[in-house]
Amino acid sequence: MAAFNSLGHVAFRVNDLEKSLDFYARLGFPEFLRLTNDDGSPWICYLKITDESYIELFPGADGTTVPNTMRPGLNHLCLTTEDMDATDAHLRSVGIPFESPRNPEPGIDGNRGAWIVDPDGNRIEIMEMAPACIQYEAIKAFNAGKGATALNRPLKPKAA
Repeated sequence: MAAFNSLGHVAFRVNDLEKSLDFYARLGFPEFLRLTNDDGSPWICYLKITDESYIELFPGADGTTVPNTMRPGLNHLCLTTEDMDATDAHLRSVGIPFESPRNPEPGIDGNRGAWIVDPDGNRIEIMEMAPACIQYEAIKAFNAGKGATALNRPLKPKAA
């Protein structure tokens, strides 16, 4: 039996709590709990993803934003969707732009995806997992006792 059964939460230190709460609420993650300091100021806010997973927002960051994707530490948060087109329409309707134009075609892993950025510069991947994507195929092989799968994939698909 594994020692852990899921990822519980991801925590971010944020510069502007209200701006971050608004951003994540527009993604569909409502605040469900707030802990406060003795003076009543917010210490931590919890945002619901599912009943078992959530995002924690800690106010009081130093005013800078995440510098780049090559820094050590957390690189990005990935949110999955069953329908990338519906998610695209939702994000547009609530005014959250993609980091770059969304490619409607699946990537080399077989999944469709896009990127957004939160108010503090944290990158968030939006991914529609394909039923036969390489990740699911590797999990099936792993669960069947075949160990880790190693694939040598080019970073970009070869030109036809």
